[in-house]
Amino acid sequence: RRPARRAATRAFAPGLARAAGELAPRSDAMAANTMRESVARNNLVRSREAAKRFPELKELCRKFIASYEKRTEAPDAKYGAKKYKALLQRAANQRLETIFVDLNDVEEFCKQEITEPDDRIADAKGIPKIRLQESIEQWIGDIEANTSRYTKYFYEACDEELPERDAGFDAETSMAKDVITKWRQGMLQRQREAGGAADGIPLRLKNDFDVRFKPRDSCRTMRMRELSAAYVGALVQVDCMVTRTGSVKPRVEVVTYHCEVCNAEVFHSVEGDRWTPMMECPSQKCKDNKQAGRLRQNTRTSKFSKLQEIRVTEMSEHVPVGGVPRGLKVILTGDVARSVLPGDAITLTGVYKPLELPWLQQRQRGTQQEMFIEAHSIRKHKSGYNEQGQDEQEVADRVEEVNREGKLYEKAARSIAPEIFGHTDVKKALLLV
Repeated sequence: RRPARRAATRAFAPGLARAAGELAPRSDAMAANTMRESVARNNLVRSREAAKRFPELKELCRKFIASYEKRTEAPDAKYGAKKYKALLQRAANQRLETIFVDLNDVEEFCKQEITEPDDRIADAKGIPKIRLQESIEQWIGDIEANTSRYTKYFYEACDEELPERDAGFDAETSMAKDVITKWRQGMLQRQREAGGAADGIPLRLKNDFDVRFKPRDSCRTMRMRELSAAYVGALVQVDCMVTRTGSVKPRVEVVTYHCEVCNAEVFHSVEGDRWTPMMECPSQKCKDNKQAGRLRQNTRTSKFSKLQEIRVTEMSEHVPVGGVPRGLKVILTGDVARSVLPGDAITLTGVYKPLELPWLQQRQRGTQQEMFIEAHSIRKHKSGYNEQGQDEQEVADRVEEVNREGKLYEKAARSIAPEIFGHTDVKKALLLV
């Protein structure tokens, strides 16, 4: 019997080995699928928990803008230590284009609010204090992980807390806009008196400032090779080198239309890089009359902003031996445009996003996405003399001191090309050119 069993085992051994070899990849694939499903399930749970915190954190954004105080040596004459109220006053006076929300300030504000949570926010949202404290603890992480949403929340908070213009208002730069604003308010008032529900003016059309974030001091500076799918939509900080800069172009943010039938003004906010023009008037008057009002685009009253596209590559010390430097596209908007030149080594802070493509191109690409960074702040590793912040009073005192010493003309001439001895007459002539 034993020889017969051995013969049977030898006969079935190849088949069993083949079956085991076929089952091993299947089990690995099943384990990988199970892991992906668990990761996706955990991400969904975290996203739902973060969405539940949106109402109270939105109110905290407004409280931060209105009440945060930063002690400085020279407080504001009107608002004192209230840092962001003073910035909003400058923005209302057309003296400031971008309001930078420093995440170091938000972190300090969170430490104060955790110890003494606001009862009004908890009562208004119907949540216990312990939940409000938990939301405050995760506020910084939510801002860094979902930057685009909180940029919108802070922009709405700045609009609600925007003060009126004062004596420091720059009337020359906004004369044309004031005329358009008065005309628009009169048209909206006439639409309300006629019984039509007039749409409100979009915030981007009403305000001339932007809101961006400055990273925390403890924020880790990443390498370009470390950017992965986990950072999509998050605020990232990368060391890179500028290789190419494009021309500055206008980018439409709000398109305004004029209906030739009901004489209404229609607003179309553009969120992405591409948009489809409106063809029919959506106003209630045209719907009641069952007419398809023809819209005429009004470029003069639309809102445009500056946009510049640059190309960056990773630093040479970050490229492994035998590797190819990786590149990435960066979008600069507003006053961040024209801030860098090719060859500049910079620390870039921005939102890591996928590029929106037309439907046909996206279909051909499949699930592959082309990524870019929407810049929030840029810090150069090296800056020229004309880019360094200097105290004007200190420079004026130094010039006055040299003037009192005398022989300013001769000293200025000798300062030109000091490595070349003599030729004083030529150097004096260069001063007069």
